[in-house]
Amino acid sequence: MVDFLPDDVLCNIIARLPAKPLLRFRCVSKYWNHMLTEPNFMKLRSRKTIILPLHNTFHLIDDNVLNDDMPNLIVKRCYPLVDESRDMKVIGTLNGIVVIQSHPNIFMLYNPFTGVSELLPFPPTYYKGAACGFGYGPTPDDLKIIRFRKYQKDFDVYNFRESSWSSLSTSENNMWISFEQLIGHFLNGSLYWLATMEYGDNMLIAVDVKDLVLSEICLPFEIKRGWYLTPLGTINGCLCSLNQITDSKFDMWVMKEHDQWSKIYSLELPLNEIPYRALCILDGRRILMVDSSKNLIIYDTLKKWYKRFNISTKNVHLYRVHALEYVESLVSPLDMCSSRLEQTR
Repeated sequence: MVDFLPDDVLCNIIARLPAKPLLRFRCVSKYWNHMLTEPNFMKLRSRKTIILPLHNTFHLIDDNVLNDDMPNLIVKRCYPLVDESRDMKVIGTLNGIVVIQSHPNIFMLYNPFTGVSELLPFPPTYYKGAACGFGYGPTPDDLKIIRFRKYQKDFDVYNFRESSWSSLSTSENNMWISFEQLIGHFLNGSLYWLATMEYGDNMLIAVDVKDLVLSEICLPFEIKRGWYLTPLGTINGCLCSLNQITDSKFDMWVMKEHDQWSKIYSLELPLNEIPYRALCILDGRRILMVDSSKNLIIYDTLKKWYKRFNISTKNVHLYRVHALEYVESLVSPLDMCSSRLEQTR
């Protein structure tokens, strides 16, 4: 009987553990801390987690954990800003770093795994309730935050490479626009938002992150404003949108080519606790939803199976609830700032 396990076997075992015990194991010894912070170990782990800001707390949901392991299923973290009581929004992620907006003029980078954060420079102007998003161009150092001005197509851009904000006007007139989503969905170099134009048509607003070119794309359905939400997501590398028809029925649409939509399936939930509200489309054709009791569930459309979480959305405006998935890493937020980007070019 051996008295120890080889490092490769030990790492393979520990890599399967949730984040909470993994962080605790780093305190066992200097050797363990070094082993668990090696880049190769984090690549071996490659574990996705859902981050959900709600009730002034980050809820880190590990969907790989069984329901009966509640302490590791959901980990709660305080917001990075000690004096910040406002709701925070997660607007994008890259290499384990989550981009957060905590105020119309406050943006920061945050690593939920390590708890390290870094404030970004303030935008030059103040816009309350404006839509925004985070994305990158064809190279990993072309990172940008885009923040629209309220009811306008003009937007401000934060360029990580230059560590500065600039403004871009795309409107030849002052046409009114209402964004149905405050957080843009990033895919293949572009950011997307659902919006209603001044003349009443529903459109998909797209911004090419590299060239900062705005375009409008027609939708195959009409957005039902009010109680139903229409989240955007990704399926097999294509943009998709979930259109809610009734309290339990949904249509999934996919845009395989520019402005070419196809309905790939209709979904009627076999659960009893109607009505439902779809909040986010997750990887693997899973949907983050709210049931009739205002509790969160994740429904797997492939397995026809769901997992319920002890997280309530009572007294919360659902259109403000936004979650995203990120891959845990030890990357520092400083690595995404201008000086580090210059070093990696």
